[in-house]
Amino acid sequence: MSAVIRVATSHSLERWDVKHILARTWKRPPQQLRPIGEVAIRRIEASPGGLRYGSIHFDGNMSLRPAEATLKGRSFAAHPGDVVFSKIDIRNGAIGVVPETHGSLAFSAEYPIYDVQSLGYLLPAYMRLLCRTKVFRSQVEALVVGHSGRKRVAPELFEALTIPVPSLAEQERIVRAEGDALKRIAELRSRSGSVLAEAVEEITRFLGLSAPEAAPISFPFVVDSGKLASWAVPAAVSAARGVPNTLTSDYPIRPLGDLAAVTYGLQKSPANRPGPHARSYLRVANVQDGYFDLTEIKKIEVPPESLEPYLLQPGDVLLCEGNSAELVGRPAMWAGQIPGCVHQNHVLRVRANQDILLPEYLLAYMQTAPSRSHFRRRAKKTTNLATINSTDVRELAVPVLPLPEQKKLADVWAAAQAQMQSSKSSVREQEAQLNRRLEEMISEGLA
Repeated sequence: MSAVIRVATSHSLERWDVKHILARTWKRPPQQLRPIGEVAIRRIEASPGGLRYGSIHFDGNMSLRPAEATLKGRSFAAHPGDVVFSKIDIRNGAIGVVPETHGSLAFSAEYPIYDVQSLGYLLPAYMRLLCRTKVFRSQVEALVVGHSGRKRVAPELFEALTIPVPSLAEQERIVRAEGDALKRIAELRSRSGSVLAEAVEEITRFLGLSAPEAAPISFPFVVDSGKLASWAVPAAVSAARGVPNTLTSDYPIRPLGDLAAVTYGLQKSPANRPGPHARSYLRVANVQDGYFDLTEIKKIEVPPESLEPYLLQPGDVLLCEGNSAELVGRPAMWAGQIPGCVHQNHVLRVRANQDILLPEYLLAYMQTAPSRSHFRRRAKKTTNLATINSTDVRELAVPVLPLPEQKKLADVWAAAQAQMQSSKSSVREQEAQLNRRLEEMISEGLA
């Protein structure tokens, strides 16, 4: 395959770079392209004080910095609808539009600000989409100058970029197309969530589960000082309201520790850095809410004589020792995706005695409110983390029903999971289609 390479003229060598040659180009007619500096006004307005400082993320979204955050040097005001970018990180996607929800924000001089509304050529919502296109990102990359790691895009170079400036009516059609597509995607997500909720409700009803969660109370109550050592807020609230805090079911209830072996994994240390007997192992980051993220798998040294207690088997139910408060105790079931895999000590393994407990049923039961409540009550909470231990897992109350009935409930949850995965695939495909469509509408004028 051959390619035609354009030759740089002598007067352009000062700024010539291979990126300029390879940068994508807009496919609209030249008369629809305008330099940003002609259709937007750089805003250099000193912050009046009292404005929250803003941050721009690599996906173009903006967030508020902590209220106590301060900046060295002067800060400048950006108003809703203004385009703001990071001189250093615009190449990584740090450019966006100030949303109405945040109001006016303050930024340092490292964040040029542009009023795109006053001249009447651009809609802020259209600019938000344009800044995410592949062509725009490619052209910004071609502007980057400076030393490696500290490359900046100067405002003057940014203003010289040409962008498609269709009529406001066409811009509105593009923005409306995105809104309609996002609405359809949100409805699809909502339906997939309701499928899981309906499955949990069916499992709960089949088991005849009852373990009401005590709501917060608005009246004072007294705790016996002699019981303070074992006192807990959930139990005290339940007692004060006269609400039982124990599980009831239409089936016999046994602690999980009677039905399965609950064990920790390997503790990572310098002594077990990968060597001749290195094996893949699951970390907390790999165990997600109902599935495994196997994108990055690390290795750990496990001598053959020490392997057996830590070797994962299909059907093992895994959960993390620490998680967010709403996800603590959320399980995922291993299906043997990586042969010979082991697990870290912060990942708890539950291996069911399948003569009396199907792991697929356990996985389904652990989605119900009583199971969720058990782990929330037991979890020791810090600012950002809730932790459980093996005793908490062993003491989970589990209704034990005949294996054929367990299989029915396991199938209910598996069917819901399969439908949810199908919905997720549809969402991903629709998002990809939307991105392609927006790229065409902006870059080529196919609106």
